[in-house]
Amino acid sequence: MNTFLRRALLTAGGIALSAAVLGGTAAAGFATTMAQDFAPLPARSAATATTRPAAPDRIQVAILLGRSGTVATDAIGPYGVFAASDRFDVRTVSASRAPVALSGGLTTVPDATFDDYASGRLPRPEFVVVPAIADPSGAGEAELRAFIETAHDAGARVMGVCAGARVLVETSVLHGRRATSFWSDIDGMTSAHPETTWVRGQRWVEDGDVLTTAGVSSGIAASLHVVQQRAGTAEAVRIADEVRYPHWAPDGSTDIPVNTVSLGDYPYVLGATLPWGQPRYGLGLTPGVDEIQVAAAAELYGGAAFTAHVVPVAEREEVVTRHGMTLLATPVGDAGRLDRLVIPGTTSPAPLADAAPGVPVFLPAVAAGSGNASFDPILADIARTDGRHVAEIAAKYIEYPLPPLPRQDGTPVRVTVIAIVALVLAVAAGIVPALLRRLWIRRHSRRVMSTETNMSEAPDPAYTPRSGAMSE
Repeated sequence: MNTFLRRALLTAGGIALSAAVLGGTAAAGFATTMAQDFAPLPARSAATATTRPAAPDRIQVAILLGRSGTVATDAIGPYGVFAASDRFDVRTVSASRAPVALSGGLTTVPDATFDDYASGRLPRPEFVVVPAIADPSGAGEAELRAFIETAHDAGARVMGVCAGARVLVETSVLHGRRATSFWSDIDGMTSAHPETTWVRGQRWVEDGDVLTTAGVSSGIAASLHVVQQRAGTAEAVRIADEVRYPHWAPDGSTDIPVNTVSLGDYPYVLGATLPWGQPRYGLGLTPGVDEIQVAAAAELYGGAAFTAHVVPVAEREEVVTRHGMTLLATPVGDAGRLDRLVIPGTTSPAPLADAAPGVPVFLPAVAAGSGNASFDPILADIARTDGRHVAEIAAKYIEYPLPPLPRQDGTPVRVTVIAIVALVLAVAAGIVPALLRRLWIRRHSRRVMSTETNMSEAPDPAYTPRSGAMSE
């Protein structure tokens, strides 16, 4: 084998080994992120609770939850909007009453099951919300997809939030319609599902009795739009003020920026694939807490910026939110090491902070003042701790209008150090073939030289001295 070909093979092998190390590190990190992001807590008494009867003369809303895991704000955002109006009867629905994982480490217990509707214990839903779920086409979610089709065929209106469109394309609901989805999904959707016309740059797209939204936070704005349609403008404005969501207006435009993937998105990629060494944030849940404020904290810290491992904590194992959603938590005294305690929806750290003495406390509602108390203070906090660019990319990935960020700019030290270490290890792995080749050549050369030396010092067996010479 000539020298050029040998060197080319060594170089290719080194590059492949470096890529394998980087790819393996990223895959292991992403798996770790998803495992801690969608890790349901076990239920206690809530799983056996009876189904709440339907409220008469209200619009029946079913917010679906996948057994494989559900994006928190996709489900909780619409829940918080619809449940704030007495014109709607809202409940979360899944295949069973078993706890369901929500992104950002949250766990909820569904209010009802698909069988509750099939058996007639609950009247058919008039409006079905479909959030993004972890396995939209999987066999484990077949019952959920069947429920969507059955409800739609029976006259229900359907709203797909963010990548909930991935669920809807596995049904017949979007056939022949215009729709939108999370911005990074649209290219793939256009190729894989040409039976639907995919639209960019819109907060939501409405086509008949199907409404689809852009990413994550868009579900809140679209829900306010539906409230305006069904309950009137005054009611929608009241709820927008109540949840302190400033990015919707009765006659506002639905136009939003058209996002694309860029090299500047590296904080999202690094955060999702390098979870090691994350600080543990206790997400303090208090009775009656606002649902959207909880979802925003869990989503941004744990599921968009990936700056912390979020651990929901509370005084007890179950917390009922402002409008009746059941969230599960770890008692704060049993949560182990916490690097920080984030308590949304309250201006007082007690009593949770009393159970975690010495742990720094952040109160988003206090930081927000009279402004938005859900997304804005969390994004500002991320900018202070990990840098403005990390906060900007997190806002991009939940398609939330960027609020004013503090001038104080943090540095993502943890993820930067881990990325450098991973790169160094990958480069080191890549030069291993060349080093091994060099060592082999060196040893081989020494062996050859040793052999030649021994041969030069040994007597020549073909040489026989003359007898006369020997006698002399």
